[in-house]
Amino acid sequence: MKRTQSKNAGISAKQAESLIRRADPLAPSAAAPDLSPRATRELSVLYDGSGSATAVVAPPRRRRVGLIAVAACGAAVVVAAAAVFAVNATTGDSDGGLVADEPVYGAAQELEGAADLIVRAELGKGAERTVDDVTSIQAPAKVLATAKGTAPGPQVTVSYTPPDAGGPESAALTPGKEYVFLLERQDDGRFTLVNSTQGAYGVGGGRAVAGESNAVMLSPGVLKALRLTG
Repeated sequence: MKRTQSKNAGISAKQAESLIRRADPLAPSAAAPDLSPRATRELSVLYDGSGSATAVVAPPRRRRVGLIAVAACGAAVVVAAAAVFAVNATTGDSDGGLVADEPVYGAAQELEGAADLIVRAELGKGAERTVDDVTSIQAPAKVLATAKGTAPGPQVTVSYTPPDAGGPESAALTPGKEYVFLLERQDDGRFTLVNSTQGAYGVGGGRAVAGESNAVMLSPGVLKALRLTG
């Protein structure tokens, strides 16, 4: 009786060798001229010595989720570190303290252009005001002359942060003294300095005197309007 091979029966070693030889993408080695080393290894795994090949199921590949997550976290840490460095570079000084994070102008045209109102005024005694843990002084200033904009009346309310408030953007102003104020108008009617170092020039001897940290002199037109010299 003729013996037939079941469809589910294992293939013979000879058949497996033939199939691997035809499908093998690698060049044969010197030790096995017909099969490459890879094919020889695979054949030895498939062939169990009984004349037929056994089915070998490869273990499932482990996804490299952990490595991907670690890489993503690492990238996030690098970005966060870069952001912290950028913030420290603009708001920290060499002693680790805070410095003012505000615009600084390099020329009179830029500085005067940033102001809504430029006046010569005598600063009065102000009162403290605290909003969101930030303390400022609200002081009346008697207008003596105007170089830009329109004052709301014979005096304006100037808002500034005093040095003892602990903030980085502070201005040391003295009640009773004259100043040239370069001011920005706020929605509530107050005026604030365009910045803490360039928003106020002391007046003495008929001159506008810039602070130690301010190298910008006011323009001749503004000085003339305020009846001052540079």
